[in-house]
Amino acid sequence: MSFEFDLTAPFQPEFTTKDQVANRHKIRPILVPSANGDRFRLNENGLRSVLGHSAIQNRKVVIISVAGAFRKGKSFLLNFFLEYLYALQKSQQNETPLDWLGDDAQVHGFHWRSGAKRDTVGIWMWGEPIMIESPSGENLAVVLLDTQGAFDNQSTYQQCTTIFALSTIVSSLQIYNVVDAIQEDALQNLSLFVEYGRLATQHARQFGTPFQSLCFCVRDFKAPEEFAFGEEGGSQYMDHTPPGQAAELRATRDQLAACFDRLFCYLLPHPGHRVAERNSFKGHIKDLRPVFREEMRKMVVSLLSPEALRPKIVNGKPATCKRMMQYFKEYAATFDSSSMPQPMNLLQANARLLNYEATQDAKNVYCRLMDRATSGHSMLPTKKLLEDHIRCGIAAVNAYDRHPKIIAEAGDQKENHEKLQELINSELERYKRVNAAKKVPGCVHTLTACGDSVLLGIGLGTAASSAVAATVVTLNTGLVSLGIVAIPISLVTLTAIWVYVYGKPIVTRCFTSRNREAALLDSDRKDTDRS
Repeated sequence: MSFEFDLTAPFQPEFTTKDQVANRHKIRPILVPSANGDRFRLNENGLRSVLGHSAIQNRKVVIISVAGAFRKGKSFLLNFFLEYLYALQKSQQNETPLDWLGDDAQVHGFHWRSGAKRDTVGIWMWGEPIMIESPSGENLAVVLLDTQGAFDNQSTYQQCTTIFALSTIVSSLQIYNVVDAIQEDALQNLSLFVEYGRLATQHARQFGTPFQSLCFCVRDFKAPEEFAFGEEGGSQYMDHTPPGQAAELRATRDQLAACFDRLFCYLLPHPGHRVAERNSFKGHIKDLRPVFREEMRKMVVSLLSPEALRPKIVNGKPATCKRMMQYFKEYAATFDSSSMPQPMNLLQANARLLNYEATQDAKNVYCRLMDRATSGHSMLPTKKLLEDHIRCGIAAVNAYDRHPKIIAEAGDQKENHEKLQELINSELERYKRVNAAKKVPGCVHTLTACGDSVLLGIGLGTAASSAVAATVVTLNTGLVSLGIVAIPISLVTLTAIWVYVYGKPIVTRCFTSRNREAALLDSDRKDTDRS
């Protein structure tokens, strides 16, 4: 199985949070990677249409995914998430109380239905990130994912494993949707992440736990008298080991706790027969069982409240929308193989992402230093420009070397340095063009050059002598009227030269200082977003 890249989806660069709630009925899920026989197609422009807007590219992203068995209500669950997030956003913007699950409410968004035919193929991403303000005042971009049903009669084990692995890797919260109980096959499906966790502990210990949060959502739980509905009963259920459960499965469960920052469980009751009946439930909250409605309210608030939202962490750093697009492509390319996903492939993908981030950070160091070196109003000599290039390039390489690495990184240090040098050299060509544009032709350039050196007096003296000489010659030839006129013209010319020579550097320095302060503030803001 391999991934292809599809660029056919439309890209809409405009994005605003002011009308997200009002226009939510216009938004549809986008199939990001889709199954096509034994291949997967990555819809790159569809991904960009969600995460690529310039207004949010530096915002931290929270990705919440729901995975699990085929036809068990994953899309149904996600629609409750949508209802809550849009209501939460409206409450934050209008500063009104949050009311999201009233009798008149109707959940909708992701397509869902009962029956035996599969409805979701691949990974569906909600068509826009929902912007939620965190307690610190920072706006987070919340993205919801709906994954392909696992182990149906139309997908191979490899296809299901690939989709499940990809959704877990990119998500900050993976919800594993199961029915009745956590069966043995559910734990077996997580063995890949256990093996990867062991590998990451050896090679990438400095980045902490490889995954963030995994929540088992047990639907239609039938033993509330033994384990109460909700998170507390789910915790007791997770700690309980049935007598017949194999020792290796118990070990897998224990090892999962070491691979995820948080491992927990929710127990939910049956939603009611109106939901189970085919084509009878239209999303109206009033048709739900009261006990299910209350438990769903508690669960959604505990998972998606501003205090609970956690940005996606990759290699120890919060991911932005812009970086998340790169991560998605890199992880998708990792599964571009006819074999099952391997833990080492995932580790190498993280290593490549880490190298990419180190290279981008090094380039930013180079550009920041070169911006300061070339911020003057006059053109730098070629020799001085090359000296600054070498100095800033050395600083960039040092910044790259200080960036943490993973041992399994593809390629040696020399090759990575060569690629970084090529990137820096391409930036040098841009600075050469900017520097050349500062050149002023003719006598103005000569006078400006004089104004920038100790030869200012000579330059002004020469210009003054020429003006006086022209006046004298005019008077001696008998053209008195022209001579009288030439005198003020000469004085005005000298005054204009003096104002230009002295005034231009002052004005230029003012604008340069403002531009430099703005650039530094922008650079600091970007550094803050990356950190």
